[in-house]
Amino acid sequence: MPIDPALIHLRPSWTHLPVTIDDPQLFRKSVARATDEGFEKFTLPGPTVSKRKVVQIGSGNEMFSAIVYWPATEGPHPVHLFLHGGGWTIGSAFSRDSEAVSRNRAVQGNCIVVNVDYRKAPEHPYPAPVHDLLAAIDWVADHSTELGALAGAITVGGQSSGANIVAAATLALRDEGRNDVSHQILEVPVLDLSHTIPREQGDELPLSLSDVHTFSAMYLNAGDPNDPLASPLLATDLQGLPPTYIAVAEYDVLRIDGEQYAARLRTAGVETRLYLGRGHVHMSPSMTRLLPSARDWQAATTQELLRANTALQDGTGRLLSNALQSLA
Repeated sequence: MPIDPALIHLRPSWTHLPVTIDDPQLFRKSVARATDEGFEKFTLPGPTVSKRKVVQIGSGNEMFSAIVYWPATEGPHPVHLFLHGGGWTIGSAFSRDSEAVSRNRAVQGNCIVVNVDYRKAPEHPYPAPVHDLLAAIDWVADHSTELGALAGAITVGGQSSGANIVAAATLALRDEGRNDVSHQILEVPVLDLSHTIPREQGDELPLSLSDVHTFSAMYLNAGDPNDPLASPLLATDLQGLPPTYIAVAEYDVLRIDGEQYAARLRTAGVETRLYLGRGHVHMSPSMTRLLPSARDWQAATTQELLRANTALQDGTGRLLSNALQSLA
């Protein structure tokens, strides 16, 4: 199908990044203002949760914030760690959009959600955000009792660059022989920072290939784009990864990243589901007020999360994770 007709009139507002961003902090603040202003027009707020708390994870220069949300149902609950998008450079766990996603997942997914405000590039380049997610996973395990969490029941999810961080972290855990994560959700993921896979230029879309290059250069700094922790799609072996749900937008230069990763995961024997958001562009899945199809996208994602959490609560998810780990 063509791009959703409701998005066509927004095309004049689809601007692209400069080749270089001289003042990341100023740019970050400008984008945050615009994003929050657009929230009222395009996005539905999240539902009420029983409790919300800001916590600090890590120490010293490696400390970062996270927001924890609890559903109103009786626990203990599985824990879902969520990482927002923004090219590793912009965005925040405290943005209205991230808050809405986290609240929706806590209620509809029937789980505790930890919304990770990972450190941003270029001040904190690759692999700092990956380390932050790993630290957050360890923090959840260490604080499961006080969180009211179901021990050993962790899922992770990310959007765009957040999905890149999630995919990298699950690879790192697999390589360490750990099975902490039982399920991962990757939405509009960017998975090849070497830019060797064939992508469209996308100059007519809200996220162009040039934008992807600019963001990834800021994130990588001097890092190796061929390292699987930067480009999970380039990992030689994907066996032993947790069951994976990937959602891609039909009109997105990153669509091929998610589709190729899904195909490789299936070949490696990983349970994988692929969702295609027809008519969508990279940013439009968040437009739940404007687009019925965005609400469908969100419902499909939370249904997948609920399915994974239900399996964890009855024990089958953890048993499967342990069995897969023993075979890896």
